[in-house]
Amino acid sequence: MTMRGLASLPDSLTDLAGATVAKADHDPLESLELHQRLHRHYTSMLAEPEHFSAVPTPQRVQEIHEIERSWIELLDARTADLELPSSSAQFKEWYLDQAVRHTAATSGFSEYLTHQASLPEIAMFIVVEEKVDSRFDDLMALAQLGTSGQVKLIIGENYWDEMGHGNKRFVHTTMFNTSVTWMREKLQAQGIDSNLIDFYEMYANANQLLMYGLSRRHAPRLLGALGVLEHTASQRFQAMVDGCTRHGVPPEVIDYQFMHVGVDHNHGAQWLEHVLLPLIQRSPRLMEEVCRGVLTRCDVAIRYYAAVKARLFSGEYR
Repeated sequence: MTMRGLASLPDSLTDLAGATVAKADHDPLESLELHQRLHRHYTSMLAEPEHFSAVPTPQRVQEIHEIERSWIELLDARTADLELPSSSAQFKEWYLDQAVRHTAATSGFSEYLTHQASLPEIAMFIVVEEKVDSRFDDLMALAQLGTSGQVKLIIGENYWDEMGHGNKRFVHTTMFNTSVTWMREKLQAQGIDSNLIDFYEMYANANQLLMYGLSRRHAPRLLGALGVLEHTASQRFQAMVDGCTRHGVPPEVIDYQFMHVGVDHNHGAQWLEHVLLPLIQRSPRLMEEVCRGVLTRCDVAIRYYAAVKARLFSGEYR
């Protein structure tokens, strides 16, 4: 595969919205069909134990790895002209700059959710988020593999939060499913079939994290990606809470989103100080991989929110 042209992270969703929709149908690495295939593969790898017979064969896994290699090359090419920190001493400032860049690029998206989005639009966004949020506890479990000491304790604490501190009622995936079920019913009442909401970026947004998590080779990238995800998520969760409250959504339906306004802020700070900073000091090569995880996560996420804005927040569902 040849390297694509280089492009820095976009400064706004407006810059991306039209190009994202147009390009997705032409680049084979950005096709809906390919990323649906990847997503089926990853979810089969994380299926319930009774579905063991559906776990992919080595031949199928090899085919997926070939696709992944090409996609990772594309992801790296998109961010190759962005400067990396030259030393561990520069990492914290660099990382916070990326988080600020991500937040600034998606601020318009959050403002729309807060003040303008209709209830069907918010509902469609929450349903689309299922591709990531319904698997987040598994991603956190994968992130702690092979770690030790304080790093493992911090990731373990994050995982315990995902598990509702042992109370099955407050397990985050359970709370999220409550939200999604209510939103699907609202869409159905509006004559909108949520199963027909399908576009490349919603799968890519999930596939990137799943790919990094299921490959030990990319463990440092997963840690970087999860760190910046946690660091930037509070703004969007607050926007979802505000938008839902504006439409009179019952509080119990958005308990998941409300909880994550504070939880993700705390997780983001802990992840930086006690996971990423200790790790990047171990070697320049490890720091580079963590940084690639940060940059590629920001790029994929910003493109995802641009696609949601262009495809779902079009004014059609008012």
